[in-house]
Amino acid sequence: MKAIILVICSLFATSVWANTYGIGDQLETLKLQDQYEADYAVDHNVTRVLFSRSMDGGNLIQEALEAEPGLYETNSLAYVADISGMPSLIARFVAIPQFKKFDYRVALDREGEITKALPAEKDRATLIELTDNKITHISYFESTETLLEALK
Repeated sequence: MKAIILVICSLFATSVWANTYGIGDQLETLKLQDQYEADYAVDHNVTRVLFSRSMDGGNLIQEALEAEPGLYETNSLAYVADISGMPSLIARFVAIPQFKKFDYRVALDREGEITKALPAEKDRATLIELTDNKITHISYFESTETLLEALK
């Protein structure tokens, strides 16, 4: 019985990993809403996507964008956050009001479905580099300094 459970878990884990975008993959346009509930599309105009699935990764991105506000002034950089793991009341009354204090837009995936295939590592910020929506490079960061270096 334990062997059957192990095999089923292995198959599930493999299918989850297989559905994650990688270098060379074509990123589909992500249609989300920002912290003001305005439509936000990550499309062919975007050349770099900052992505976080955790609070720690989000904090790294926030610190980097606050340290260098000019990084976000062009349309070529998008910040996408998957907040689906957050309890809805916390998201609604704490996190989203906090996002509204930012001087930049954040595309929010409230359900986790749209961004489920985006690559991420636990407690790290992800930088996805694109050329015509094709993924050319993926980097993971655990410090603001190294993220800032990559963004400059």
